[in-house]
Amino acid sequence: MILTGIVFLSACSAEKVVDRSVDGGLFIANTAVKGAVGATKLAVRGTGAAINAVSGE
Repeated sequence: MILTGIVFLSACSAEKVVDRSVDGGLFIANTAVKGAVGATKLAVRGTGAAINAVSGE
């Protein structure tokens, strides 16, 4: 009976580790995508500002 409890506890802990690892990976991927989108928006705005400054608008 004790051995059965240990096996179930181990399985539960392993499942939590996998869940947390997947959640962590998704967070990192999401953050990277948001960073790339933000950098692209910043580059577009900077280019627009530079073009406006050169054209005198």
